[in-house]
Amino acid sequence: MHWRLALFTVIGLVYAAALTGAGLVAWRFTDPQKSGLANAALPLLLAAALALCSVMALWIRKDRVIGMIGIHAGLLVPLIAAVALAWRAWERWQVDGIGSPQVILLGICAVLGAFVFASMLRTRPPKEQRLAPAPDAKP
Repeated sequence: MHWRLALFTVIGLVYAAALTGAGLVAWRFTDPQKSGLANAALPLLLAAALALCSVMALWIRKDRVIGMIGIHAGLLVPLIAAVALAWRAWERWQVDGIGSPQVILLGICAVLGAFVFASMLRTRPPKEQRLAPAPDAKP
């Protein structure tokens, strides 16, 4: 396995763990009279999707199609997360104001999503390494 592919996967899994933590914290800050699932659903869904894509990217040497889907979808998920979480932060800001813990948490996760997208884009394996056969493959 190439170091860039491993780094791509680690970045994706760390961001998925951060989104999971953010979802749980958002659930904690929910009003006791309301269901916290609505606040936790978006970060938890994005975390699950990114974790799946990161693991799929590791399969590039065994099954090229699954690996390529994992790499490209893994690039899209943080970008979608950044936009969706920024939109959600904007909506919460209109209701709760800038000092709300949920607004701050969503804003941090949105900025982190943009950073993760740029990091994953820079660390994805080069095209020639994605197309190269596995070193132990027989001709």
